[in-house]
Amino acid sequence: MADLQHTLGAVIRRERRERQMTLKELAERSALSVVYLGEIERGKKYPSALVLERLAAALDLMVPDLLEYFADELRGLRQPSMAIGFLPARRDTIQPAQSSQPRGNTGVILNMLVA
Repeated sequence: MADLQHTLGAVIRRERRERQMTLKELAERSALSVVYLGEIERGKKYPSALVLERLAAALDLMVPDLLEYFADELRGLRQPSMAIGFLPARRDTIQPAQSSQPRGNTGVILNMLVA
């Protein structure tokens, strides 16, 4: 299972960045020090319930929504909003494999990605 502290920190960092907030801005809005918030985001510190409430409010979220994002991340459901480094292939440009070997799961996964 994923490390809970690191996952929670990654969710907070992602939500902060999606709102185009700096670490300092979020720290000020949540009445936390920049150092402490940075430690939370890096998974070095585990926030208390009060700190989670402050962070959720500063991110314009309700606590249950923040915890749901956290749960989704643990389940592997939350995907990045933008992939960097590649463009999806168009379906009409993909050539079928010319191998006599069975494709196995890799072919199924690739087909799912292209669909």
